[in-house]
Amino acid sequence: MPAMPCSDTTSDGAAFEHLSGALGASYRQLERRLTALQQELAEQRPLAALGEMSAGLAHQVRTPLSTALVYACHLRDADLAPADRTRFAGRLVERLRQLERLVADMLAFAHGADAGDQRFSFADLIDALAAAVEPQRPATARLSLPAANVPLGLRGSLESLSGALTNLCLNAFEAGATEVSVQCLRGAPGQLRLAICDDGPGLAAELTGRVFEPFVSGRPGGTGLGLAVARAVVERHGGTLLLAESSLGCRFELALPCQLPALVALEA
Repeated sequence: MPAMPCSDTTSDGAAFEHLSGALGASYRQLERRLTALQQELAEQRPLAALGEMSAGLAHQVRTPLSTALVYACHLRDADLAPADRTRFAGRLVERLRQLERLVADMLAFAHGADAGDQRFSFADLIDALAAAVEPQRPATARLSLPAANVPLGLRGSLESLSGALTNLCLNAFEAGATEVSVQCLRGAPGQLRLAICDDGPGLAAELTGRVFEPFVSGRPGGTGLGLAVARAVVERHGGTLLLAESSLGCRFELALPCQLPALVALEA
């Protein structure tokens, strides 16, 4: 039987080493490219977000501004009846107030409200909330607030926190709720937990995951900034704000650090 030729193990080893080196170099090159792409994506993401936000702001400003200009043009008509003049003037003021609220919300979202170092009680927060919401509550609607009979100490900005809660309540009324309730929930030691519930139409399924994004609104005429600002304010105070499941309307749950060892007196 003829002898089988012996394989050149030295040549095979060299070829393997060459192939292994080439693959290693390709992998390192791919890794460097991937890292560069990730860095580029990270740099571009804020620009994309800024562009999206600018487009949203322009859209939100354009509608009330265009409407205000129409009403203002009507008011220039010297032959306009007094009743129509009063009606158009009232609608013009409404649109200007809408623009004012939009600008205020946008500034609060962009620059952020200082959390501050003010010391105040839970009772102060509830009183400020009632003072802000009651004058704007629809006559046929009801606002239910908890009894502030537990000496909870809070720290930050009373104005900012009451404004965040006010946003949640007014959003519910503007969406069609006839009752909004703020309820105390049992919290961990050193934590205040609240639930803001309403009996309104609730949110469309496609909005539930985007409810805190700027310029996302479930109602006509909404700025889409109220909830984004509310969450930003709560987070600057070391708390959390989330949308919870509810069989009726909407339910938001808020948690804030407080200066009470345990909230055993607050029943869910």
